[in-house]
Amino acid sequence: MGVFGKPHDLGNISTYRGESTKLEDYIGWLGDNFDPSISWKDLEWVREFWDGPMVIKGILDQQDAKDAVSFGADGIVVSNHGGRQLDGVVSSAKALPDIADAVKGNIKIFADSGIRSGLDVVRMLALGADCTLLGRSYIYALAAQGQKGVENLLDLYEKEIRVAMTLTGAKCINDLSSDSLANI
Repeated sequence: MGVFGKPHDLGNISTYRGESTKLEDYIGWLGDNFDPSISWKDLEWVREFWDGPMVIKGILDQQDAKDAVSFGADGIVVSNHGGRQLDGVVSSAKALPDIADAVKGNIKIFADSGIRSGLDVVRMLALGADCTLLGRSYIYALAAQGQKGVENLLDLYEKEIRVAMTLTGAKCINDLSSDSLANI
């Protein structure tokens, strides 16, 4: 979408390609550059140049989560990328409990995909996430009303989280567990 009347441009890709990149150009570029051989070895190569925190997104499998711990990642994002890359892939909510059982306490577990309300945040925390990501709803709020929209969204999420916690009997975030889901 164009913001403030400016044409849409994928700036980070445009900088890399050295020319303006629109969505249709990006899809072609992505297809030409998708490499199915990428592996943990490639992340080790990145790690040689980056000593800051590393969070690995797209984890939907216990073994990948365990590999991320072994690799030394600081966190993982249990994510199916909103289902936009592999339509029909397992949901983050479905994958999260097994992943949390495998690695909770050894690595920070973030979750995204399908989080559209404070109740969704509570569900993901009850399923084992340490934190959730709100990218899409935040972007919609920003596009609609700028900073005021984001502030309103965060207020709404907070109220929905408080209501859900009250209805489940949770006095604090740490009280949430899979048992809480029976009440929501």
